[in-house]
Amino acid sequence: MKKTVVNWGVIGCAGIAEKSVIPGILAANNAKLYAVSSRKAGGRLDEFRDRFSPVMAYGSYEELLDDPRIDAVYIPLPNALHYEWTVKAAEKKKHILCEKPLGINANEVRAMKTAADENGVLLMEAFAYRHSPLTRKVKELISAGVIGKVRFMESHFSYFLDNRKDVRLVRSLGGGATYDIGCYNLDIIRYIIGSEPTAVYAVGDIDTAAGVDMSSCVMLEFDTGVKAVSYCSFICSPRSEYTILGEAGHIHVPEVFNKEGEARIIITGKEGREEIVVECPHNYMLEVEQFGRCILDGEEPLITFEDSMQNARLIDTILGQILPPEM
Repeated sequence: MKKTVVNWGVIGCAGIAEKSVIPGILAANNAKLYAVSSRKAGGRLDEFRDRFSPVMAYGSYEELLDDPRIDAVYIPLPNALHYEWTVKAAEKKKHILCEKPLGINANEVRAMKTAADENGVLLMEAFAYRHSPLTRKVKELISAGVIGKVRFMESHFSYFLDNRKDVRLVRSLGGGATYDIGCYNLDIIRYIIGSEPTAVYAVGDIDTAAGVDMSSCVMLEFDTGVKAVSYCSFICSPRSEYTILGEAGHIHVPEVFNKEGEARIIITGKEGREEIVVECPHNYMLEVEQFGRCILDGEEPLITFEDSMQNARLIDTILGQILPPEM
């Protein structure tokens, strides 16, 4: 009988797992939350077990990976741990959905894909917003020429991060604004424009004590002549939106990347202003279901390896420009 449900294991009790991805697994039509795990028994692991009722709760990541009943794992660990646990999961023949950024450099991303291929498992970067009907609708509007030839795009993502103990401010764990939120800006710009930048110029604010970027402002040029700007920051008030300018108008998306419920697309052109409302389900549920179809039915991952590699290469270039050599 054909398998219709993916048994999921979650490696780590991170906030993104608790607030977003585990609810997505529980809501998905082809998924079962089979196991959760933590570095040790008790504490957060008990909280997750009591709240989400998995079949199993393991006091180590290794125990979870050793369970043959688990088909796929979700990895929400700090960025610098993605490579290690992706490779370990692949060696245990688990399909892997790994949080963005997939690796902290392009070399890690390439090695992660090699490990997955050698062990016959799938690997996909967890950019949940790309599964949203909001994102697809914007891409459709651009492809249909609603604003004419695209000339410029800008994307902004910021919030104020003042907890000095947050892992996003720890260099050894892959902290920094560009890894955490700038990756969204860069991904949506590349996705909408549909090609890779040929010129990159980046500046940023550096926390010298933490050794991470607190902001980055990136100017991009593409071979089609399109220009783009990405701004991300841990030292600004919350903002999440993007705008695309064309020869015949512009499209503004004043929504957080993973908006749930009614989301707006505002089109301004020669005929005036139009507002399109898109109903967005839970993006993380859509992400889990899509990866499940890849495992069960042979569908291709929405976020391809090449996509992840190009975003990683771009982040490598940006951080190479804004971080001092000694960092």
